[in-house]
Amino acid sequence: MEQLSKLRSVVYHLYPGILILLGFIGLTPLVIRYGYPPQLSLLLAIILIAVPVLAVHLVMVKKKENTSGILQLNGYKNRLPAGKLILYVTALLVIAFVIWGLTQQLNKSITNKLPGWVPAWFTMQDFNGYSKSSILTTLVFNLVLNGLLAPFVEELYFRGYLLPRMAKWGKWAFVLNAVLFSVYHFWQPYIYLTLILSLLPMTYVVWKTRDLRVGILTHCFLNIIGALLTFGLLAK
Repeated sequence: MEQLSKLRSVVYHLYPGILILLGFIGLTPLVIRYGYPPQLSLLLAIILIAVPVLAVHLVMVKKKENTSGILQLNGYKNRLPAGKLILYVTALLVIAFVIWGLTQQLNKSITNKLPGWVPAWFTMQDFNGYSKSSILTTLVFNLVLNGLLAPFVEELYFRGYLLPRMAKWGKWAFVLNAVLFSVYHFWQPYIYLTLILSLLPMTYVVWKTRDLRVGILTHCFLNIIGALLTFGLLAK
């Protein structure tokens, strides 16, 4: 397994996020013009930019490393017993939601203090003024894309491919991976603290157990539960 230089490992974490951010910024005015909330433009950026970019990167590495498929690039193929896997995932979900609850007020404060030149739609938190049908469409797309597809591809890329190839960072590899993956979310700088604190335990467990399924299941369940909770907006 080829190990990445420190510079390459940083660049490989961040460049997809820059492309997603540009897609989000470019698509949002068009999405709003057609009566949909800005979150839909991010979901479009996921399917049009994030997934293809990460997949193409993995395909190129596959050819370079001469592996049979991109799934074989995963460096963490250990398989924990089912009971231990469920225990780890459940504990990580509880930790993440506790952190989310404790940092909500801080996130709101940071959002309110964003520079004046940042468009109001950048935070993607306001569904006011949009029809229930457009909100429902957005939430369904969010459940499918952000709940299942994006987490699987991201975990394969960031935890399965990048993290095992960051040996040059030594014992700090999992910390850097969690921090850089958080920063990769350039379209959500107002929740960086929540992301970092939530991702550190998950990334550590994946790194320590060498079982990528921990990251995939935790990431998917976090996003699915979050997506399901947003359906409450339709009741307002």
